[in-house]
Amino acid sequence: MKQILIISDGIPGHFNQSNGVALMISETYECTIATHKMSWRLNFLRSACTAIAKLLLRLENKIIARCILWMYSPIHIQGYDLIIAAGGNTMPVSAAIKLAHSIPVIQLGSPRGLHSSMFNALVTIEKYFEHPSNIVAAISPNLYSPAVCSRAAQKDNRAEHILFLIGGEGIGYSYSFKEWESMLVKIQALHTQVQLPISIVTSRRTSPEVEDLFQLRLKNILGDYSAWFHHGDKNFNLASLLGSATNIFVTEDSAMMISESISSGKPVTTLYPSSIKSPLRYEDHIAKYADLELIKRSPIYDFELRSQQDLNAKITEHRNELAKKLMQAIKW
Repeated sequence: MKQILIISDGIPGHFNQSNGVALMISETYECTIATHKMSWRLNFLRSACTAIAKLLLRLENKIIARCILWMYSPIHIQGYDLIIAAGGNTMPVSAAIKLAHSIPVIQLGSPRGLHSSMFNALVTIEKYFEHPSNIVAAISPNLYSPAVCSRAAQKDNRAEHILFLIGGEGIGYSYSFKEWESMLVKIQALHTQVQLPISIVTSRRTSPEVEDLFQLRLKNILGDYSAWFHHGDKNFNLASLLGSATNIFVTEDSAMMISESISSGKPVTTLYPSSIKSPLRYEDHIAKYADLELIKRSPIYDFELRSQQDLNAKITEHRNELAKKLMQAIKW
């Protein structure tokens, strides 16, 4: 029985990435998975502590590593066989644990000033270091897979539907109200074309006004599966919705929503507005998915249904490849 500890910075997207890797590993090894929410001893100095820790870690000294761990609330790591963490805030902690206690560490996210060699595996979407510890994932790790989504849809007895995952302002993407209205016209046209119910899932980035607009304009064609963030619909089974969708449309402002959609194995179309000022690294991230033919990109006002493709084998192959590399890196 392997014992895995996830160190969380409290950001749901980061935790889901870590948990996704832990669940992936548990498909091969019988595991228990626990979580520690990290915090600083001196919270008002957290930015300074993080910067100092990153500088000191370059000395690769065990005593210094233990001193760095003192900056944070105690982490009880005895008995654990693997540490998994995601996000820049957790990097100094996980690197210090590996150095001070020689426990294998898998870190997810861009390096933020630390070399991949400070971890057993630094999982990124693009290559940062010519070092075997920098493992590039074709798809950002998350909680979903074709099998997980299919089982969830069958268990909940979900009917087929067209799924839209709606975000909003973020990572340099800006949507005008006119563009949302144009999107609604297109959604209504798709429903007329195929006569399948429409499901809408909004997020914290979706403005309440946009939620109200969608509910009003689509009330006659919505099925029973929609989830409205600003109306309190947060405890829904996304795996079930992904698994029962014939097509998935997702606004391009969320890397996590896109990777989760891709992981379902269903045809995914990402929707982008006319105003995009995203960082180059994010543009490359989206372009990579398009080059791998995992998504089709379309303007938010002009998109169409995609033919049913069997992407399950392709997605499963990417998952298996990542799992194999991680096992080798942690020497399990």
